[in-house]
Amino acid sequence: MNLDVSMNLGVMMFPAYRIFVILIGCLLAVFLWYMENKTRIGAVIRAGVDDREMLSALGINIKGVFTCIFAVGAGLAGLSGVLGGPIMGMYVGIDSEILISSLVIVVVGGLGTWKGAFVGAILVGVVDTLGRVYLPSLTMAMVFAIMIVVLLMKPNGLFGKGAHA
Repeated sequence: MNLDVSMNLGVMMFPAYRIFVILIGCLLAVFLWYMENKTRIGAVIRAGVDDREMLSALGINIKGVFTCIFAVGAGLAGLSGVLGGPIMGMYVGIDSEILISSLVIVVVGGLGTWKGAFVGAILVGVVDTLGRVYLPSLTMAMVFAIMIVVLLMKPNGLFGKGAHA
């Protein structure tokens, strides 16, 4: 498969590698959703988040489960770096840029929700891209404006869970 070409999508040309990255991301999102919501290990993870002590009392090594989940998350972070490296490149300050974008995505989408992270990432990505094209000097201000509007309307984010008492 040659990913070093551009594909004609009717109204524009789009790099095949970016389509490949988008497809990998969508496949991983569906797989992770399935694992969390439709499998026994997903039930164990959800139960462990809600009540660690009860799960431990049932004989499940919750520390081991969470260690494995951390390792999977670290592996996914590494994979995203490998896939995103050819697109983003490396430069001084990229760490801050990525961390700020991640923070805004979590705040906009709402803490603790996959749907929120997904919708927040799409929303922030579209605003960031359009800002870089049409108003480059105001791009970050536009991204933060989205976050401010969401926080004013829904303090827990678009899909965030309410505060627990």
